[in-house]
Amino acid sequence: MKKFIGQTILAVFLLGCTVTPNWGADSAAAAEKPLDREFCRKCHTKEIDDIETKGMAHKTEIDCVDCHAGHKPKSFENIPRCSLCHSDAPHYNQLQCLNCHRNPHRPLEIKFPKKAYAECLTCHETQGEELQQFPSYHSTLACTDCHHQHKDLPECTSCHQSHDPTMAEETCQTCHAPHKPLQIAYSDDTPTSFCSPCHAEATGLLEKTQSKHGQLSCAECHMNQHGTIPACEECHGKPHAPGIHNKFSSCGECHGTAHQLN
Repeated sequence: MKKFIGQTILAVFLLGCTVTPNWGADSAAAAEKPLDREFCRKCHTKEIDDIETKGMAHKTEIDCVDCHAGHKPKSFENIPRCSLCHSDAPHYNQLQCLNCHRNPHRPLEIKFPKKAYAECLTCHETQGEELQQFPSYHSTLACTDCHHQHKDLPECTSCHQSHDPTMAEETCQTCHAPHKPLQIAYSDDTPTSFCSPCHAEATGLLEKTQSKHGQLSCAECHMNQHGTIPACEECHGKPHAPGIHNKFSSCGECHGTAHQLN
């Protein structure tokens, strides 16, 4: 019996030496096949799902192996640096990309750290220049103090009380630009009701005056720029005899203020 078993084992061994196993050809063919996204999905389901739903150019322009050139344990450099592809712009010089772009497979799903400023201005240069050129309390804040999410435009009234209860949120930027709020500018058709909450005395006098000035809006005289005081001559020229104008250099010496003409 033992002799029979030994002969059987020897026959099987010799047969194995002369026949090429079929699985070897299949394995070689599989090794030559390029890796694609669906192959990676076998282990990295979440990452592939992220790419498919929010991958943007990471989905359409590149594949997994374009970034992940190797895999552990053979390669320990399997997490690429962003700078391998993203360069030649100030924004790409940031050292900690993952502070905002926390998931490279959903690159435009941006989540801010608690305080961010310099990294924001690499894309939003105009806003940074305005904050520096026209100092205000806003200039002392981090971008994320107001913008809690990317592209989030906060309401002014979330921090600032309206000048008047009748003024709606959308009227704030009629006069105030968020990144230079003290540079007040407005159009010629801005209603007097926008001015009266801060300039109650002047508008009160205009409401009572019998002169034609009472029929005008504030913006018709104080054009475009807050604090502009027009010269009377711009509208009235020099209506009196030259001697009167030579004697009185200021119209207000006789006529009082423009809001309450004598």
